[in-house]
Amino acid sequence: MKLFYNLGLIDVIKKEYIDNSYMIVEGENIVEIGSGDKLTEEQKHKGINLQGKTVMPGMFNIHAHALSTPIANPASLNWEEPAKFAIRGLIHLQQHLKSGVTFVRDMNGRKQVETGLRDAIREKIALGPDYYVAGQCLTMTGGHGSNTGRECDGPIDCKKAAREQLKRGADFIKIMATGGVMSPGMNEDETQLDEDEMAAAIAEAHKVGKKTAVHAHGASGIKNAVRAGIDSVEHGSYLDDECIELMLERNTALVPTLSVDYYLFKYGSERGVPSYAMEKAKRAHEAQIEGFLKAWDAGILIGVGTDAGTPFNPHYGTYMEFVSMVELGIRPIDALVAGTINSAKIVGVDEWCGSLTVGKKANFIVLEENPMDNIWALKNVDQVYKDGQLVLIPDIEYLPHLE
Repeated sequence: MKLFYNLGLIDVIKKEYIDNSYMIVEGENIVEIGSGDKLTEEQKHKGINLQGKTVMPGMFNIHAHALSTPIANPASLNWEEPAKFAIRGLIHLQQHLKSGVTFVRDMNGRKQVETGLRDAIREKIALGPDYYVAGQCLTMTGGHGSNTGRECDGPIDCKKAAREQLKRGADFIKIMATGGVMSPGMNEDETQLDEDEMAAAIAEAHKVGKKTAVHAHGASGIKNAVRAGIDSVEHGSYLDDECIELMLERNTALVPTLSVDYYLFKYGSERGVPSYAMEKAKRAHEAQIEGFLKAWDAGILIGVGTDAGTPFNPHYGTYMEFVSMVELGIRPIDALVAGTINSAKIVGVDEWCGSLTVGKKANFIVLEENPMDNIWALKNVDQVYKDGQLVLIPDIEYLPHLE
């Protein structure tokens, strides 16, 4: 049993900062939280004094590509041997963890490497964040992601494709509803898989209690996916009022991945990202800000994901999504809620993680500064605890061109 005391605790359920708190961890779980005034000197002597630092739940990144390396053309590495993918993936996941992310949702797999990594982490063979995987994304023939995804056409084929991913151990199903920024020869907002095709795949996931997520930039593709029953919209660049109304009716969440453009715009042109991708990214970004703010104001459930692994978008940069939200006018505490308990709700794991609550997993981070006062405090995480244990990973190897 471990007692942590003399800490400021961020309660993402009540949206408040509680000074002079303590927390007791037994095994992997939080068993007690309270005011430090209740502690005796003897108890303190046996505990861990956090010296007034801030404690909050571990961050979530629920839109990442852990097997992808954030270079100008990540797809150039798609055909590497599975062992290389596994090593890269574990390094990337440990970068997430070291930077304060205790839960990662991976949007597209390679050769079932991701399921092996996930199982190794769950079985404590390897150290990493809690890790949910989609297997291969489902895309139409020649669609966005078809170089690594499972191409499928028509409801029957899409149903089979979803069943294949579930058979291989997918935690959720990822679907492509529109074109994408990095794919040549297509617009990012064009409609790809149809509503009936997506509905067939979504139904298979829901039958076995699994969630679904959709890559969707264009409004038509978003509406098709929402009507088909999707659980979360990823990106949502061209959200319009009808999209938002439909999402509210169906309780569909949004993971906007705002910060992906920060890295792309800062480094892309000079580092070799194709001009067609830069042009599409700029179009999508300009539209996305308005849609995101409308969705936020409307009360749509919003989570945090960065699209880590896309060009120059590092696996230690989740803090930038929080910063991006705050720079758009979101209150720091609301951004923190989005990146913890709300992301846990979107994934469906809020019963056991996502907040500092008695009975939940002791996944938390220690910060020198209160991010409710300065959201940039998330960039410099002092300590990370996963399953109640202090994470001891060598310093992150930062990408030199991103510093």
